[in-house]
Amino acid sequence: MDTMSEIIKERVKNSIGKYIKVFLMNGFRYAGKLTNYDNKYIEILDVVSSSFKLLLIEDIKDMEVKE
Repeated sequence: MDTMSEIIKERVKNSIGKYIKVFLMNGFRYAGKLTNYDNKYIEILDVVSSSFKLLLIEDIKDMEVKE
């Protein structure tokens, strides 16, 4: 696993319950409350569709966390 994935995993681990924006490798982006994660996926409550999204950590290009 590459270093960026480890950095993202550490950031995700410390951001449960916070508002995030996730930018994927394919150009899609999602925004919402980070509700859960494991070593492979993150789960966010999407603010646009009011539904939960499961995203592969390895597909994440960039992520913003609101403090």
